Amino acid sequence: MPNDLLPSSAEDFDDFFESSLCGFITTDSNGVIVRVNKKIGSWLNIDPEKLTGKRFSDILAVAGKIYFETHLFPLLRMQGYFDEVAAELTDTGKGKIPVFINGYEKRDENKKPLFIRFTLFRASDRRKYEDNLQESKQQAESSLLTEQQHAVIREQFIAVLGHDLRNPLAGVMSAAQMLARNNLNERDSKMVNIIQTGSKRMLEMINNIMDLARGRLGGGITIEPVQTDLKKLLQSIVDELSIAWPDRIIHSTYDIDQSVECDPARFSQLISNLLSNAITHGADDDPVFLKATVDSRSWEISVINSGKAIPQSILDHLFHPFHRDTDHSSSNGLGLGLFIASEIAKAHQGTLTVQSDEVRTCFTFQKKLFTEDQID
Repeated sequence: MPNDLLPSSAEDFDDFFESSLCGFITTDSNGVIVRVNKKIGSWLNIDPEKLTGKRFSDILAVAGKIYFETHLFPLLRMQGYFDEVAAELTDTGKGKIPVFINGYEKRDENKKPLFIRFTLFRASDRRKYEDNLQESKQQAESSLLTEQQHAVIREQFIAVLGHDLRNPLAGVMSAAQMLARNNLNERDSKMVNIIQTGSKRMLEMINNIMDLARGRLGGGITIEPVQTDLKKLLQSIVDELSIAWPDRIIHSTYDIDQSVECDPARFSQLISNLLSNAITHGADDDPVFLKATVDSRSWEISVINSGKAIPQSILDHLFHPFHRDTDHSSSNGLGLGLFIASEIAKAHQGTLTVQSDEVRTCFTFQKKLFTEDQID
């Protein structure tokens, strides 16, 4: 139907056929060319009239010619069309030209083929783009592989370094312990105390680095679960930290009616990390709370402190390794404590989460012993 908004030349089929930037070819029902537009002639460097009477496959390079006769022409007979088939035009002095071909077979009301129309799109730029994309992908994969290899080497180096630092440090700690047994004057006693405190901190950092390396090198943090009196274990951690921080108060409440299966050393490390974190970053004048509930269905252990809320931008990465709160940049440690705590929680088939607002910050370890379906 004519469109009144367009000039009559816009609906001129001959102009459209000859002026298009893609190639048009019409053949009879047997694939013999009856009409070719100028664009095909310019690509093949030939007068379009000289192509009439040839088969469509004659303008294709050898591989495309064979493929057309053995696959595409039978496909046209069966389903009446094909689209976006990559091929090359034969070399007539300008080199082979890559194209994409669409074919459509027109049939009458009795399904008898009348003629075939082919549309050809030049694919040089697309081929170049695809080649560049493939090359970029290979470079990215190569860079990723190299980076992964470097990461493994770095973490192996950290693991070896941490292991080798333990031996000389053990010597320093033993020597300091032996010196502390002597009758030292006040000045020397202070110096020995500084050595013992510093070497203890260094051992803790080395152990954290070793745990990080174990986790990153694929082994993860391993545990050896045994039946454990959890209440007794938690209270021993509270007593230990109360000695280390005599000015801070830790309130503990336990609702534990049975023993649990856990790795006592690793679970002590998890809870100790959370309590130390709460003491270090919580309000100095307020107590820290430790609450533990264990029944036949689940465990839930929470460590709560008051103080400034942790910003959301920090909460999002709080359990990542080497994360340190910039507001407490002077704090000791490598920023591995919470990462290791979360890895220990995972090793116990549990989760470690955190909630923080202006009133309180609460870290919670949870472990479900049964699924909801099992409970029902």
